[in-house]
Amino acid sequence: MSSRVACFVISIIFLLSYFIFYPTVFEQNDDVIMKLIANGYFTGQPESHLVFINIIVGFILKFLYIHISGIEWYSVMHISLIITVFFSNLYCITRYETDTKRLFLTIINLSLLYFFSRLQFSYTSGFLAISAVILQIYGLTHDNRKLLAFSILLMLLSSLIRFEMFFFTYPILFITFLFHLRKKLSLKVGIIGGILIMGAFLINQLNYKNNQDWKNYYDYNKARGSVTNNLNINLNDKHLVQDLKLNAEDRFLLQNYVFTENFTVEKLKKLTAYSKENHTSMGSSINFIYSYVTAYSIAITVFLLISLITRRYRIAAAILLHIAMILITVRYANMVQYRILYPTLFCLVFLYLKSLNTNKSKSLSVFLTASLSIFLLFQVRDVRKTTFFADRAQDNIRKIEKQLPKNKIYLVDPTSNYYLIGRSAFENPDRKFVFFGWLTNFPANKKTYSDYNSNLYRMPNHPLIISKANYNKLKPFIFNKEIYIIDDNNLISLISKR
Repeated sequence: MSSRVACFVISIIFLLSYFIFYPTVFEQNDDVIMKLIANGYFTGQPESHLVFINIIVGFILKFLYIHISGIEWYSVMHISLIITVFFSNLYCITRYETDTKRLFLTIINLSLLYFFSRLQFSYTSGFLAISAVILQIYGLTHDNRKLLAFSILLMLLSSLIRFEMFFFTYPILFITFLFHLRKKLSLKVGIIGGILIMGAFLINQLNYKNNQDWKNYYDYNKARGSVTNNLNINLNDKHLVQDLKLNAEDRFLLQNYVFTENFTVEKLKKLTAYSKENHTSMGSSINFIYSYVTAYSIAITVFLLISLITRRYRIAAAILLHIAMILITVRYANMVQYRILYPTLFCLVFLYLKSLNTNKSKSLSVFLTASLSIFLLFQVRDVRKTTFFADRAQDNIRKIEKQLPKNKIYLVDPTSNYYLIGRSAFENPDRKFVFFGWLTNFPANKKTYSDYNSNLYRMPNHPLIISKANYNKLKPFIFNKEIYIIDDNNLISLISKR
């Protein structure tokens, strides 16, 4: 079972089995929106500006959508990159590891397939960075220059998919695991990768800054994101309200992710600057980070203790640096989300298992193989649940769309868009929707609608879609003449105002 051929066969069987039995699904709305930007749903033609993803990737996707239409290239890209990570790791395992260690490292590598059920650009970026680290460890140890060259490509791809994700993963692991391995060569690899990454980053920045429409959007969206993702802003503070001249409508709608025209880039920056003077406590930061990832919190804590007890001090140091970076950024910038956690944990577990001398202990090998196999079974169970909920959501969306008249363009309330954004990687909306949130002030929308307003409730001549609960809550601030309300049974009722 631990032969090279067996490990490859097991991996291919599991990979094919996933695509035969389960759909590929995005975890959240961000990727769905970027897919719809790339394939031309919003603009009428493929678009290269994907906001969170480097413009170089956008150019490639735009070219593919234009010249080889009919394929959902954005989704294909993410699937292909995860498969690349999967087989890159597997190549190192089967070539350089022996006996039972080869088997249980193959099993832990199979856990990557789980993320086909929750594709997300941050995960893709994170696992590319992690795979680059794994390739470099094997490449530096065994003097495999081709492996090192390929790892640099993975570093670049990671930064192109999401620069922040690369920044929060690779440097910590480079410091703790790579720098001591053949220092000159590891430093050379890091420098070459760093130069390529910074070059790509500058290309992206210059492209946005040299296009005035996208520069305005980029500045606004960056400022908007700094506000919506910030724990430290108290919108009821008297000094803040007076300084920025915020009325009750401004503050109430902002709490519901709707930005009135009163919020300029300058005011949004002031809101962020104000928050920096009111840092949350360390306890609040920890609670915020791990409130939705209890299992992860337990796992990383136990793993830290095990690493210290078994004297795997590099692992322990990497965990402590990982936690420290998250705490600092959440407390002062609040840029980190839970998706950063899993790629790092995967890498640390992989490297911990790699460090064990299991070939001399059959009982330990059997225990690890059994434990990891049980873990895979839990992943399969979770994938089945994800599939069930994704299919149900898609059915509900189709039910809602059938009730909406054709040949209309609908504004979608930001707090209700989950009713209409399906997460299937290969399906698109049947009706034409205008989404807000981080698409607020999207250049194509501002050009299309002469009466465009960052507050969609102030676009009275355009139909609005909103959930019943949100309509009842926001009713005093809604001035659209045609309102489609979704109830708890996904039935639509129309309200017309004069």
